[in-house]
Amino acid sequence: MDNIFFDTNLLKRCGENVIIGKTVRIRYPELVEIDDNVIIDDFCYISTSLKLSSYVHISSGCKIIGGKESSVFFGKFSTLSPNVVIAAGSDDYHSGIATPLVPEEFKGNVERGNIKINEHCIVGSNSTILPNVNLRTGSVVGAQSLLNRNTEEWSVYAGSPAKKISDRDKGKILSLQSKFEESSNE
Repeated sequence: MDNIFFDTNLLKRCGENVIIGKTVRIRYPELVEIDDNVIIDDFCYISTSLKLSSYVHISSGCKIIGGKESSVFFGKFSTLSPNVVIAAGSDDYHSGIATPLVPEEFKGNVERGNIKINEHCIVGSNSTILPNVNLRTGSVVGAQSLLNRNTEEWSVYAGSPAKKISDRDKGKILSLQSKFEESSNE
């Protein structure tokens, strides 16, 4: 069934073997690029420039927000667990009117930027990523975490604000990727 909230033909790019749930809402489809083998589950909302590399999975209920001036990038083999918020735009809520419906001069201290989620990154359920954060290759963010700073490669972060709690097995993960790619080419 076709999507009920936007015309998938308006996407900037949509690769092969892409599954977009019929209840996914993409406010600016002309700013969204999707490579091959990507899944965006139902009940997701996207309102920013977005680039999804191959083998990305966005689980149900995720929000990727920030407006036209911000952008979010996902590297290959990355995943958002259910109900994650990726906020490439935010407000300090101290002054101004915090709504996109008023002109800029009435808004408070708005922070807009880019979020980069590199290859092999996982963000746990109910976590939030704030503007201008770079999840370096292999980073993991535990469930219910708030990430407001860049991560180290192949590391696990958790908490609010998130802190590094351990390392990941880079060798094993890259070995599995290599085996997967070999089997895919047969």
